[in-house]
Amino acid sequence: MKKASVFVIALLAILVPVFVSAEGAAEAKGAVPEIRIISKDFYPTDPDNLAHIANIQTAFKAKTGLDVKLTLLNAPEGSYPEKLNLMLLSGDVPDIIYFQGGDETISNQGMLADLRPYAEKSEWFKKAMLPFNVKRLANYPYIVWLAPPRLNTPAIRSDWFAKWGGKVPNTVDDYYAMLKAFVASDYDGNGKIDSIGLTDTGNTNRLDFLFNHAFGLTTTWLKDGSGKYVYSKASEFEKNKLAFYQKLYKEGILDKDYITTKWDGMEDKLYTAKIGMVVGTPGLVTDIYETKMAKAGKGDEYLVICPPAKGIAQGFTVDVSKEARGYAISAASKNKDLAWKILDFMASDEGQTLDRLGIEGIHHVKKDGKVALTEKFGSWYPRFSEVVGWKGPVDVLGKGGKESLAMAVKYATVEDINFVIPKDLAPAWDACNNVYKEWSFKFISGEYGMDKFADFTKAWYAAGGDKVTEYANKTLK
Repeated sequence: MKKASVFVIALLAILVPVFVSAEGAAEAKGAVPEIRIISKDFYPTDPDNLAHIANIQTAFKAKTGLDVKLTLLNAPEGSYPEKLNLMLLSGDVPDIIYFQGGDETISNQGMLADLRPYAEKSEWFKKAMLPFNVKRLANYPYIVWLAPPRLNTPAIRSDWFAKWGGKVPNTVDDYYAMLKAFVASDYDGNGKIDSIGLTDTGNTNRLDFLFNHAFGLTTTWLKDGSGKYVYSKASEFEKNKLAFYQKLYKEGILDKDYITTKWDGMEDKLYTAKIGMVVGTPGLVTDIYETKMAKAGKGDEYLVICPPAKGIAQGFTVDVSKEARGYAISAASKNKDLAWKILDFMASDEGQTLDRLGIEGIHHVKKDGKVALTEKFGSWYPRFSEVVGWKGPVDVLGKGGKESLAMAVKYATVEDINFVIPKDLAPAWDACNNVYKEWSFKFISGEYGMDKFADFTKAWYAAGGDKVTEYANKTLK
């Protein structure tokens, strides 16, 4: 009897975990799958973001019949690209990840999914891709981003523009004359001659959109007289451009603090009339600039949209080597297909309606079957994508947004000559970029005269530029 009891107990000890495991598996099978998302400025502490996520879940279920739980994560404090990479490399990898630089470090580790097959089989995403999106994904298959070409268009405060004379600048000399007038006058009305022409955000990327073509810097890699490719920033064209920037800096036209200014600091200087112009993102962002600028001023200020400076050439260059920012999916995600379906859905008409109009009752209202935008709409922006050509129930762009997009399209005439840096050359390329960053600021600030430009190019090639240039001439056609 005792032996029988022992046998029963032993049998139960074996079977009970089996029953429990089976029940747990059944619960897991019936559970709503979770997709964890991390993105810059898309925090779970913002009630609007949580409402947006809830609306997406509901609309996604209605459209696809699939349940999903979307969980927003707090982005690490500090520099988003750097802190995000530290988080990912520590092993905390969400399903959907927004990158704004630094992604190659992660993709080189094999941590990001190849999105080409997903895009190819997509229901809405593929239709929304523009030619440059297609080429970028083919060249670098880890990030997708549906939006107008990532360019920056010149925009001038309307009140300063009127006081200067109201003539739209076109050439380099035109821009110089206007910006010189800005710093020599009291257009902000504070009784002091302390205005600044324009600023940038830690580098000269925004200024470069304005002036690069004018100085002959039309593509990342240029052919020299012998027909070989040279890096544009190590060319004589770059030397001439940096000499011009040095002049702007010396004369107080270029903000002395541009090297430490962040995007929010640049915007604040625009809104408070510390600077007369910005080179900013066309479309919705330009509308946001105008809304905040008018709110901080008299209420009738707007932005005058201008063309890029004309010189040797005139235009904007569209990079097709890769997406500079956008969404990726973790290669280790257990729900890669579902994560992609979310990105695909956000490119649909229903997804765009949610992402572009914001929260009903806050950013827009519905009355008598029509949609009207509220005053708070100016603070809303799409969290996932901005499909070009999307026709919504109401026009989401203001005058400045439309004009800046039209300007970008008109002058985005050159496809860049560039390539994705291979993994084995990444350290050399990083070293080259650090050399350029250091030397370019010393040139612009006047610490170095332009007679040292040859020393810079030697340092650039020595840092690894020779290897990258050799690769460029083997790769580019």
